[in-house]
Amino acid sequence: MTQRLFVAILTVFVFMAGFGARIWTEPRQPVPPVPAALAQEYARPVATDSKSKRQLDRAKLVADIEKVRPQIIAYTARVDEINAEFDREFVQVLNPVQREKFLADQKKRSERDAKRVTSRTPLSDEDIQREKDGPFNFIYWMVTVNPGLEWRTKEYGLDSAQQSTTRSLLALRRNKFIALFDATPHPSIRLSRLAPLIERVAAPAK
Repeated sequence: MTQRLFVAILTVFVFMAGFGARIWTEPRQPVPPVPAALAQEYARPVATDSKSKRQLDRAKLVADIEKVRPQIIAYTARVDEINAEFDREFVQVLNPVQREKFLADQKKRSERDAKRVTSRTPLSDEDIQREKDGPFNFIYWMVTVNPGLEWRTKEYGLDSAQQSTTRSLLALRRNKFIALFDATPHPSIRLSRLAPLIERVAAPAK
C-alpha cells in the first residue's frame, strides 16, 4: 500500500473520529478514492437520537476484544518494538541537552500510560468511543513523515543535519509499520487501545 493511499484512507478515518481539526495535513495532492470495503469496515455509526447513543453493548465489545486478543498482543508488541528501534536510533542523533529532554519526555509518557492502564475508573460510552478512535490518530503519525519531523524539529531544536537523519529514521519506521498494518487483522488494530482497559469497559460508568 502506497503512502498516498494511506494518507487518503487515514484522512477519512480522522474525519470520522473527529480528529481533523487537530491534525496537520500534508501538501494537497490528488489521491485515489478510499477502498469502499475498508472505509465501511472502519465507518463509525452515527447516532440519530439519544436512545441510540446509549445502545453500547459492553458484553459484546468485551467478547470482541477477547476474540482477537492474541492478534492485539502480537500487534502491540511489534508496535513497541518498532518504536523502540526508532527511539534507540533517534537518541543517537541528539546532543546531550536534547537527549536529556527526550529522555525526560519518555519518562513522562511512560508514567502517563501506566496511569491510564492502572486506573480502575469505569469508562463511559464516550471514553470507549474515544479509545476506539485513538488508533486512527496513531496510525496517521506512524505513516506520515513530515508532521513528525516538524514536531521533533520544534520540540528538540534539530539542526539541518539532524533533520535529515531523523527524516530517514521516520521513513524507515513508517515502512516497518505499513508492513505490520498490512499483516494485521484490522479489528485487532481498532480494539488495541481498549484491550488493556477491558475491566473498565465491562463495568458501565455510574
